[in-house]
Amino acid sequence: MTRTEAEWAIWAREHRAAFQAEPLIETVRGERVQVGFSLTFYVAAPLERAPGAQRTDAVAKLWDELKLLAKDIVPEEQRAARVQVEQSARVVLRSEKEVKPDLGLMFQQNEFKPEVGLTFHVFPRGASQAAVTDEHREKMKRFEKRLLAFGVKRARA
Repeated sequence: MTRTEAEWAIWAREHRAAFQAEPLIETVRGERVQVGFSLTFYVAAPLERAPGAQRTDAVAKLWDELKLLAKDIVPEEQRAARVQVEQSARVVLRSEKEVKPDLGLMFQQNEFKPEVGLTFHVFPRGASQAAVTDEHREKMKRFEKRLLAFGVKRARA
């Protein structure tokens, strides 16, 4: 473990860390099947630095820290799933909305501020393109609870 749960909670608060989990759906033999989960971590992008090499280095450091966070939450020897890191853009603009139905209002939560994003695709171990089971969904719920314990907030899409 690189940091304790308490240290990660401080880090998560300082960097406004959030996560979003969604089903990963693929077409298998002509049918849409949930084959895993897509899990994305977000932290505030380092805009206090001027554009250029320093900001690029700061973004890379945050991206690496997100990978460490995932490893600390579920160390490799405890993983019951195959994890694949998506190598896409590191800085993203995300529209997170919060709906207040009782007030009839919708609020932008992150105001389209740039964030560093890291997406993992999580597949149950075993047969390739096998459908996710209720047991797999329960394991994902436990993982999400562990993220919350580490101070990472649930993002809203």
